[in-house]
Amino acid sequence: MKILWLELAEEDIESIYQFYAKNKSIKAANKIYNDILDATDSLANFPQMAPIVSDLSDYEEEYRSLVVQKHYKIIYFIEHDSIYIAAVWDARQNPLTNINKI
Repeated sequence: MKILWLELAEEDIESIYQFYAKNKSIKAANKIYNDILDATDSLANFPQMAPIVSDLSDYEEEYRSLVVQKHYKIIYFIEHDSIYIAAVWDARQNPLTNINKI
């Protein structure tokens, strides 16, 4: 399966990287960034490995959520032979804040 990043997801991962680079270290920023990308790559072989996000059941797409490093959720949906990464959420934030961005 092909993995495609939507613009919001690209902005999310860039924001996460910048936060860690500024407030922690470049090494920490690279680690979380690479962990998210590695987790995303695993979806190509097992696209339905993550549970469905019930909070997003009102949308046409069936969104799934893959947790990375306990604090981040990769939000994605499957369409034909592609996996669309829709967002990367910080699970420590209010869920409504994240849902309203989709």
